[in-house]
Amino acid sequence: MCIFFLIHQFSFSQSDAVATDYSDYKDPKQFEKYAKRRNVISAWQIHQFKTGALVVRLKTNKKLIDALTQQGNTKLAQQKLLEQYAINKNTMIAFIDNFKFCKLYFIYSNSSDSLLNGHRTNIFLDTNMTVNPTIELKENFYLLADKDNVYNSSIGFIKEDSAKYETEKGNIGNEMAFVLKNKFGHQLKKPFPYFIKNYMSVKSISGSEFDFPINIYQNTNGSIFVYFVVNKYFLFEQQEIKDRKRKAVVLRETETTKIVVVKKQFLYEQLAVSIQQLDENLRQYFQLSPLPSQGELNDPLIKPFLY
Repeated sequence: MCIFFLIHQFSFSQSDAVATDYSDYKDPKQFEKYAKRRNVISAWQIHQFKTGALVVRLKTNKKLIDALTQQGNTKLAQQKLLEQYAINKNTMIAFIDNFKFCKLYFIYSNSSDSLLNGHRTNIFLDTNMTVNPTIELKENFYLLADKDNVYNSSIGFIKEDSAKYETEKGNIGNEMAFVLKNKFGHQLKKPFPYFIKNYMSVKSISGSEFDFPINIYQNTNGSIFVYFVVNKYFLFEQQEIKDRKRKAVVLRETETTKIVVVKKQFLYEQLAVSIQQLDENLRQYFQLSPLPSQGELNDPLIKPFLY
């Protein structure tokens, strides 16, 4: 049974990237100027963000799935696809329930180029994890969020007319639950609270991976429908099983039910805690950061970086 139509394939190319040295922002002689710039830009960004939108990029695992398919290992390819579906559904529902700072949208990561090139419809996902053409991004300002590492960036602030040609590099730091980036995919700068670490909601439950059922149905028209129930209390239930207050459920695969493996960090409860903290950090920074004056925003050292 093939369900690979669920993910729209779209390659994200960086072949147009050119090398530009922006590392001079770390020069001690430029530090004071850079510090002022980042404070003003960050304050402007948080106010734009409050009335703007967050676009959450959900991964497709496309490279791995394509490689497995080419090797003829379609069973494992399907398993990885279903696992990614479960992770994405957990992520989406955790954001919908816990992120209230601004408007929310969801795309598959391979739609990033389309979004950057001005597509405001036909790329956004509904809660069935399918592209819904009625969903339209109406906000002018948006930030991207995805799971990624933070790193000591090789670039400072880049003017908008050249940002799409610059690839951000640097020493890789810790993997975070989510990192906020501008529309070109460059991570933001402090003091903007642009990342949030992986918080643990329950530390006493042993194990790093857990099994979940996911259902696959074939409609009368031949199309395939995937149904995954987000368990918002899974770790709580595991604690009750550990305390012998609840019996464990034995999962079995059938023709329509498959078992997917989800890592602990991608469980709803774990994601929810990190997203709640991200939302709170953004609210606090917004309250403590008055909108810069028009004179500051029109400063030639500031204005080209407001996008």
